[in-house]
Amino acid sequence: MIADVQVCPRCGGACYRDSADVGVGVIYGPWGCPCGWSEDEAYDVTGGPKFDGRYLLDQWGGATPIGREEPPW
Repeated sequence: MIADVQVCPRCGGACYRDSADVGVGVIYGPWGCPCGWSEDEAYDVTGGPKFDGRYLLDQWGGATPIGREEPPW
């Protein structure tokens, strides 16, 4: 079995990713690191927060509703 391990190319720390078992296979999100690096450029937040409409994006592919059109900062 292959180990599910990824090292961050930016800081050298451990990376993590979310996954979902959908019954016929597993869907994996992008690798992300607490430093903000993401293997998916759309979610890389090393340069600061990223927004998609009314959602705050994180480095693991998550989109958290912020409840307004413009970010609060």
